Amino acid sequence: MNFNFGRGVLGRFIFAGKIGGKTNETPKGETKKYYPGQYTVIAYADDGTRTAFFGSGSEKNSLSKVTFEITNTGCGSSELTFKVLPKNSELSYMQRIDIHLFGDELPWYSGYIITRPVEGSTETEFKFTAHGYYNRLEKLVLFETYENMDPSAIVRDIAVKAEKTHGIIYNSSKISDAGYTITKLVFDGVTVKEALATLADFAVDYVYGVDEYRNLYFMPRETAINEEARLTVGKHINKYIPFWNVEKIVNWARIKGGNIDDEGEQWLCVIKDDISIAEYGRRDKIWTLPSAYEVADAVRWGTNQIQQYKNPIKSAKVSGVRLDYPLVDGTFNVRHMTTKGQAQIRTLSGDTHEYPITKVKYTISASGGIAADLELGEPVFSLEKYLSDIERNAQNIEQSQSSAIKQLTGI
Repeated sequence: MNFNFGRGVLGRFIFAGKIGGKTNETPKGETKKYYPGQYTVIAYADDGTRTAFFGSGSEKNSLSKVTFEITNTGCGSSELTFKVLPKNSELSYMQRIDIHLFGDELPWYSGYIITRPVEGSTETEFKFTAHGYYNRLEKLVLFETYENMDPSAIVRDIAVKAEKTHGIIYNSSKISDAGYTITKLVFDGVTVKEALATLADFAVDYVYGVDEYRNLYFMPRETAINEEARLTVGKHINKYIPFWNVEKIVNWARIKGGNIDDEGEQWLCVIKDDISIAEYGRRDKIWTLPSAYEVADAVRWGTNQIQQYKNPIKSAKVSGVRLDYPLVDGTFNVRHMTTKGQAQIRTLSGDTHEYPITKVKYTISASGGIAADLELGEPVFSLEKYLSDIERNAQNIEQSQSSAIKQLTGI
């Protein structure tokens, strides 16, 4: 790969019409009605008709456990565990599923089945795995050159392409203008996932992905405190484990792009942060952005990177989040945890710490009810992320070499 730079009452639910337009939010002045412990998984055919219904509101429910994740890029992985194997006609490969919690008529998760048990298995539990629709963008490859365009205009073009072939719903209201014109960007065999990551860097601190309504979004990162995520240790959460990491600090970087200068070099610029250098010492890095052909674009991208890594990286894990709580008027409400905004954690000593919300993992079971765990700030080291970073660096090098060869040979 080259990289040129229901409503549920008494077990009854109502699910009708397409989800994904501009009216997903609860109208102002209205309060959602939630119901304790209710959860449902709805499977849909390609034409949008429902093929199966599983969960607490279904007769002879065989679904014993559900987990799903909401990440910075929207709906992530999910796992469904059954005591009885559903038929292929009910739940099969690539089939869309929506997960609803607490009787909410709108989904908290939407994805598609990627693995299912094989008929004849001797297992006594049957596990299905699913992933959100952002994952499908790995299979959409771009061979495009974009010039003098706002990053959002490029994302809109990508969203239209994704809607035609990958089950994404194009919603222009979830794609925001960045107010910056990219001079030239070349995607030569680049997946949409990689393209969105690059465009978000040019837009400066944008988030992107596919949400629970299957809408592709590209919007400024929310930095205000998420009111659902004001949490006190011992009151709203059981465990809080913070991590501080200075090893990832970068405050001086040289950017290599896709264009060759008169001396045969691909270096475009140097970016640095003097305050960080004075406090932590100079911490060098070579960054490759082979899709960039102009110095101004490389400066924009590199400055955004330095802003993210010039200070110590803060992260934390939070578990045992209490989602349901009564209101003063006697009604029942829940915390609908998402990755929007920042979490504020008040410790036992009375100190408060704020973090971006990186991941929310929901776990639903008959014995444990509905629970959530959080990952905050920069993710702690994981082998999966380490290997993916290696792969991306290799792709950048490959594309950088490809760009140089094309220019030297006059292709």
